[in-house]
Formats: sequence, C-alpha cells, structure tokens
Amino acid sequence: MWYLLIALLLAFALVFLWLARRQQWETWTIIQANKEVYESRLQELQEDLEQGVISDKELLLAKQELQKTFVTEIDNPDELVQAKPANIWVLGLILVLLAGGVYVIDGSWKQQQQADRAWDSLPQLSDWLLGDDSAAPQNEDDLWEYALGLRQRLANEPEENAWTLYGRMMMQLQQLEQALEAFARSHRMNPNNISNLTVYSQALIFSGTDRDLAMANRYLGRVLEQDNRNVEAFGLLGVVHFERADYERAVAAWDMALMMMDERDPRYASIQNSLQQAQDRLDGTVMTLTVTIDISETLRNEMPWTANLFVFVRDPDGGSAPIAVTRQRVTDFPVTVTLTDDDMMLEGASLSNASSWLVGARLTTGDTMERRSGDFEARPRLLERETGQQVRIVLTELIP
Repeated sequence: MWYLLIALLLAFALVFLWLARRQQWETWTIIQANKEVYESRLQELQEDLEQGVISDKELLLAKQELQKTFVTEIDNPDELVQAKPANIWVLGLILVLLAGGVYVIDGSWKQQQQADRAWDSLPQLSDWLLGDDSAAPQNEDDLWEYALGLRQRLANEPEENAWTLYGRMMMQLQQLEQALEAFARSHRMNPNNISNLTVYSQALIFSGTDRDLAMANRYLGRVLEQDNRNVEAFGLLGVVHFERADYERAVAAWDMALMMMDERDPRYASIQNSLQQAQDRLDGTVMTLTVTIDISETLRNEMPWTANLFVFVRDPDGGSAPIAVTRQRVTDFPVTVTLTDDDMMLEGASLSNASSWLVGARLTTGDTMERRSGDFEARPRLLERETGQQVRIVLTELIP
C-alpha cells in the first residue's frame, strides 16, 4: 500500500511542478512582451521630441498616458523583468497533508500498532514452543498475532524450521496459499527436511489439483526413503492414491500404516475406516464415477484466482435436477474428483438408480451451482452406468 501511495504522491508532485513552471513561464512571457512594447513606445516618443514633432510638455503627457495603458500588465514599468521560482513549500505542505490523510483513512497506523504488538509477542511464542502451556494462543486472534510476529522475524532472519512453523499456523488459520508458500520456502532451504516434507504434502493434498497431488506423492516418497516406518507418511500416501482414484495403492499404503500402529493410537480408527472405503470401491461394492476436469488455455487465462468447481451428474431420463454433485475450491487445473451415491442430491435418485449418466462441470465465483453470466462450463458427456468409470471433461464454454 505504501509503495502505491509514494508513487501516487511522486506523480502528483511532478504534475504540480510542471503546471507551476508552465504557468510561471507564461506569466513571465506576457510581462516581458508588454515591457518590450512599453519601452519601444517610449523610444518612439523620444525620437519625435528630438525631431521637433512634439514638445516637452506633449512628451510628458504622452508618457503619462502610456503608463496608464500598461499599468494593469506591468506593476512597475521600470523594474527589470525576471523569472521567479515557484513556491515549493506549498507543494510540500500539500504532500504532507495528503500522506497524513491516507495514513489515517487507510488505517495504516492501526496496522503498525498490530505489527508492533505481534513483534512484542515473540518471546511468548518461544515460551509456548518450549512447553509453557500458559503462553499457548487462547483464540484465533492470538494465533494471528503470533503468526504476524513470526512473519516479521522471518523477513530478517529466514530459517527453515521457522518457515515450517509459520506454514502450520497458516494451515490452522485456513490460509492455504500462504501455508504452501511457507512450506515451499522451507523446502528450498532444505529439500530433505522430513518434518517440512510431511506437512507440505498435507497442504498439497488439501489443494487437491492433480499437479499438487503428484508433488505430494513425490515428497512422501522422499520421506519414506529416509524413514521407511513413518506412519504419518504412509497415511498421507493413502490419501493421495485415494484422491487419484488409485484404490489398490491406497489400500496398500493404509495396510502398511495399520501394521505399524498400535490399535490404541487415536489415528488407528480413522485409517481403518478409510481403508474400508478404498476396499469397497476397489471391489465395486460402492458405485463410483471418477471425473478429471481440465480447462482450455483460453479460459485458463481468464479464470479467477480462486473459484468453486461443481461437478455434477444428471439422469438424462429423469429431468434437469442433478442426481449427484460435488463441490471443490480450486486455483488450478486439472482436478480429479470421484462421485458416489453419497453425493446424491435427491431422495431416491442416485448413480446406482440411473441407467445412464450425463456428466457436467461448472466453474463459478458463486457459492451455488446456479448458472450465471461469466461462469465457465464443460460440454456434458453421456455415459452408460458402470462403476469404476473414469472420464475427462474440459471447461471450454463461457456463459454470456
């Protein structure tokens, strides 16, 4: 914000100075021209006196009339005409008032106070990390304050583990983009940091794009190369394969995780439940349809920074209402989603009950799948009902 303010004030100053100098030059030019006419007329009167055309008395009267004629253009006809500098202090005063006004209106003073408090909270953050529960953040505002203070410190003292900690805070505050940036910075400083690779992979899974899932798969493989009994890595690897509809590998990863875990581990039941879901989809017990959605290059350049992707299935013989819908926040493509009967929208209408499927997708900045101007759509694909199918559709249409 301050960079923009400085640029605007500088531009204003340059324009103001240019206008002032221009006005000054025009004024000086007019006065100088009038002065020259005045002096030329005086010279003519003097020559007329020397040639006897007029008398001394007539010369005096002519000079008085001449001075009356030019008195409005020349304050002092006998004064030397000079270009005078503009009053720069006026410009300085205006710039100071503008800067102060923007500073107050924009609330920058409040932001500076907040930044100062965040910086002062860093000792408490250190106490919390060292095990002092009394210094733990009590609410979201406290966590934001710790994060802001840590971010200021990282600007001056970048350190890989501190970047990872900042990324964890951003994950907790649901700021995925900032979390990904923090983990990426830590990764550039040390590509083999197991702790960062693990939480970085988790953030990439939340992102959900095919590219990010592939990166998560690669980073988790690097973790397992260093620690082949890392339960958390196996658990996250199962999620990656599940999201990519590779249920066989998902089952294998979660099986490995459960083999190395104690049944009393609080994560055990969750992984066991995920394993069962993957097994049901692998066996065909659950009706599934996996859809990969991409976007044309033309629309990719027009897509908003973040938007909602709705993937839906209609029954061609059952009206316009979708029988299954899934929604996902996206920032990039391609994206792969899997629909099941759990995604049904109407009672009694599901993937299993329809004889065929009309598959579509819509990208919108709205919170509902209602069709609106400016949305992106894919041409629907008609499929015969068959579990385990995988289909690719492309967003190519801009709704006028």
